[in-house]
Amino acid sequence: MSGGKILYDTSFYIEVLRSKSFAQAFRSRYEADIPITFFSSVVIQELLAGATDRLKQAVVQGLYRPFVRNGRIVTPTHSVWEEAGRLLGVMRGQRKDQVDRLTGSFVNDLLIALSARGVGAKVLTLNSDDFTLIRKYLPFSLEILKA
Repeated sequence: MSGGKILYDTSFYIEVLRSKSFAQAFRSRYEADIPITFFSSVVIQELLAGATDRLKQAVVQGLYRPFVRNGRIVTPTHSVWEEAGRLLGVMRGQRKDQVDRLTGSFVNDLLIALSARGVGAKVLTLNSDDFTLIRKYLPFSLEILKA
């Protein structure tokens, strides 16, 4: 077990669903980390948005429902949304060449990082690009995973 709270990003769950070998490689660590794992409502939204039929939706629900039952869902608060807006404004002002990138899923990643920080959780992700950029503006605990 890693210690402390952890929160897996959407990219992790997508890779688990897409790659049997990845899922098998991370299974023992994930199972060991279950007692300290939290699930983001932002991740739930992203996963359900990609679930295009009832079977896929059921699979996604199977991932997060145990966390709902155990009260371990992390949801962005008003102050998290406010801070996300402030940080996006700063980033857009400083990274004019990347303004198009700083929308959609990037905003979700920022909400995940802020929410995780708010509950003292480390973010585990395969998405090094977005989370490394976010970390330049926001101190939070981060672990980049390899597929």
